[in-house]
Amino acid sequence: MSEIKEKQSSNEECISRRKLLKTAGCAGAAAILIGGLSGRAEAASVKTYPQVKIANLRNVKEWKPIRFDYPLLGRKSVLMDCGCVVEGGIGPNRSIVAYSMFCSHLGCSVDLDRDSEMLICECHQSIYNPKESGRVVEGPAPSSLPMVSLNIDSSTGDIYAIGVAGLIYGLRNNLLDGEEVT
Repeated sequence: MSEIKEKQSSNEECISRRKLLKTAGCAGAAAILIGGLSGRAEAASVKTYPQVKIANLRNVKEWKPIRFDYPLLGRKSVLMDCGCVVEGGIGPNRSIVAYSMFCSHLGCSVDLDRDSEMLICECHQSIYNPKESGRVVEGPAPSSLPMVSLNIDSSTGDIYAIGVAGLIYGLRNNLLDGEEVT
């Protein structure tokens, strides 16, 4: 008889553990669902990328970088004419491109080395090729530099930044937590 009672209490213990695990699992799934929905609501409330004038075609010279903030103040980017066709490039030769200046490794600043025509990180020497859509050539960087989408006003020759392809280092959303560029 005591054996039966032990089995019963053991089963009751297992059942309550099971119920506890099921409840915890359902609570976890609900938390994920609610978190996902609030993330979607937050993303839906975020503005779209601003259209910001950077330069005019007549002012863009081959391998002369033009630095600008985009998509928010303090988010440094660089515009350049690579002198050859670049995937995603604009202009008469499709050679004008722009990239975030935040290294994808640890967010240090990258700058153009005119001798090698590469963008190089000042901290850990990751090297990016602007002629190949900002692809990592060497170093610890895990991914290409985010490319700034550009557009040209055909009537004036003005070049505008209109978006960013990729996530800028250290951000969960390129348009959150900053002051809008005007």
